[in-house]
Formats: sequence, C-alpha cells, structure tokens
Amino acid sequence: MLAAGALEEARANLHRWDTAGGARKAIGAPDLIAHLRGEMTLDAAREAAIIASRQYAKRQRTWFRARMGHWEKIRRP
Repeated sequence: MLAAGALEEARANLHRWDTAGGARKAIGAPDLIAHLRGEMTLDAAREAAIIASRQYAKRQRTWFRARMGHWEKIRRP
C-alpha cells in the first residue's frame, strides 16, 4: 500500500480526516493518519496496517466458510 501511494493519499486527506466518513474505515488509513500527526512511527503504522489486513482477510475466510461450505469445490487439473 505504501509503495502504491497510500501515504500520499493519507497526507492529501489529513486536513479533512475528522469528517472523512468511510475513509476512516479504510485498512491502514487511521494508522497512516496517526503517523502523519506524529502519534506513531511509519514502521509502526506499516505493521498496524499489515495486521489489520490479515485480520480482515481472516474475517472474510470465516464468513465464506460459514456461508458457502455446501458449495461444490472445483478442482484444478
């Protein structure tokens, strides 16, 4: 995310962060804003974003497993 410009995007939204609506829920965004405000290091923000991404992926897997367990799996040749 950082290599793709997430920090620059967070910087552009910093002035309106408190009213940013859905952007406040974006994975990694609150951590990058905290970094830009001097509340955490960039390394800590990166690590927090990685953890949040993994937690989100786990929630997705759990959701799919609970609701789509009866679907037929397609085997790759």
